[in-house]
Amino acid sequence: MCENHAKQLGRSREHGPDVRILTAEPDNGNNPIKREQRIQTPQVAGTKAKRSALPQPAHSVSEPKVGRAKADPAVRTPARDLTYGNSAKAMVDEVIWNMATGDYQLYRTALQEGKSARDAAQAAGGQLAVIHQKISDYTLKLEAVLSESKATINVGEVIDKPLEHAVLEIISNGAMKDTEKDAAIQQLGAIQEWVKQGLQGDITPLQAHGILLAIGERLNWGGTSGVPEEYKPVYRALFGSLKTAILAAVPEAQNLHDRLTNLYAAKSELEIC
Repeated sequence: MCENHAKQLGRSREHGPDVRILTAEPDNGNNPIKREQRIQTPQVAGTKAKRSALPQPAHSVSEPKVGRAKADPAVRTPARDLTYGNSAKAMVDEVIWNMATGDYQLYRTALQEGKSARDAAQAAGGQLAVIHQKISDYTLKLEAVLSESKATINVGEVIDKPLEHAVLEIISNGAMKDTEKDAAIQQLGAIQEWVKQGLQGDITPLQAHGILLAIGERLNWGGTSGVPEEYKPVYRALFGSLKTAILAAVPEAQNLHDRLTNLYAAKSELEIC
């Protein structure tokens, strides 16, 4: 954190000099971090220059969660967070709203047999096949556009700055005990470490896009996910910050970006049908 923000921390509370933190807007003004539940930080690989900063390439982000149980029809499904894409718009834009969804059981079985997600989707047919094919097509087109850009995106502005703001909100929250604040800051630091993966200074729009895809995947593209509710605003703020920076650097990527994220949301929705 910057020197001015560090002074606002007051006494040490033993955060440790190497703890970095992320933050986000609290959901409804209440305690933004109620639990001391740790977020597990995945192991990630190093990145290559001018490629996605993610542990997985954009194509692999589309891998489905095999074995997901069907939703109980008697249980109301929570509203999808449109920050990460609009599945209904994908159905209209890609003209697939009137198609059969495809055989999801066949799709899942094919995955368990070792087939790629794309081949499994083709075997399932219907919307599943079309959505996977279009995700592949739009990914290639978008990556080509982003790769041609000479623009750079500052990591401090798009990742660290939103997190510093959130940390200050936690520190100033009079309803939280010091121990709760310490736990919250440590957990936000784990999120920041996962998002940045050691990156400093400037990154390319393609790298920023890779980080954005990983966040979308972790949040299941606005659907039900394992991320605790109190941390979802953190990811939402980061996703929005990265998206704004990417489109400011490469405005011509807007249409491809929107279509791709909407398709990811539609794929996520089909996988719980």
